[in-house]
Amino acid sequence: MTKEAQDIVLVCNPRAGGRWKQLAGILDSAEAQHVRRIVTDSIDDIGPALASLGRRVRLVVVYGGDGTIQQILTDIFRSGDGTWSGPAVGMVGGGTMNLTSRWCGWRDAPEENFIQIVHDAMTDKLATREVPMLKIQQGARVEYGFLFAAGSPIRVLNEYEHGRKSRIAAVVFFARTIVNAFNKNAHLIESSLDQMRGEILLDGVPLPYNDFVLTACSITGSLQIGMQPFVGERGGDTFYSLAYAVSAREIAVLLPFLARAMLPIDPKSLLQPVSQVTHIGLSYFGQGSLPLPLDPRYINHPVKEYELRSAEKVYTIDGEIFESTGEPIKITTGPTLRLAIKA
Repeated sequence: MTKEAQDIVLVCNPRAGGRWKQLAGILDSAEAQHVRRIVTDSIDDIGPALASLGRRVRLVVVYGGDGTIQQILTDIFRSGDGTWSGPAVGMVGGGTMNLTSRWCGWRDAPEENFIQIVHDAMTDKLATREVPMLKIQQGARVEYGFLFAAGSPIRVLNEYEHGRKSRIAAVVFFARTIVNAFNKNAHLIESSLDQMRGEILLDGVPLPYNDFVLTACSITGSLQIGMQPFVGERGGDTFYSLAYAVSAREIAVLLPFLARAMLPIDPKSLLQPVSQVTHIGLSYFGQGSLPLPLDPRYINHPVKEYELRSAEKVYTIDGEIFESTGEPIKITTGPTLRLAIKA
């Protein structure tokens, strides 16, 4: 083991959504000979293992998805004082959901990402970026992550999580969900696609709506791969937030535009009712050229504080499903990390 091995640690979660073949490629690479390894399927083991290595470590490389990273960092923050004074964190992907690693520029296969990150670190070319996390509190429980969401799509995600997880299964399941959004007699409409009843406060101010199809908070601005629906610029102690007080059917129609942070105009601002197709055309082809107000049901802007009061049974943090206690969920910015980014 070289001197550099004392400075770089590889954390592996073999049970991540990726496959053993990907992890084997990392462990068999030449770069893996220059790092210490922590291989465990128990998140509880990782915090103490990292602490035992001392402050000499300057980079922790994580193989696993957003859920693995969320659990590791939450465990570390819970066992400390809620701040981060540790090494830079490199995310190479390998899980079911890899939004954060992709946001940092690591879009290749996990093995290629790992090789590049270790090479950059050993040649003193590693670029980093300071990024805050979300602090998500419900009652006495505190979690940390980069993305929070609740509402109809999360119920759908929960059903998928309890089914057979595969890419084909995901495509079939979500395609069926979109189709059911237009079928008034579909079973999913009666359960998963109903609006979420609740109260949302942004910076202490309650929204004038109580039925939402989706609400979300994000640090990175991504909701899913290819979906950047958040509007505005996040900075300082703010984070992205959105709350859509519309139906699942309306979301399904507008999804290609909402995914690109394009919000529809207020239909009530028009002189006379128009068809849905005309409404979409006016909203997106005339955006910026027509002096029409946006639909107020689509709340979308950065905030410092977020609170959700709802009986909704589940919510997600970084793709992991959590069961709600029914207590208010309060979100602010949390500790700031140094994330390794692809230059």
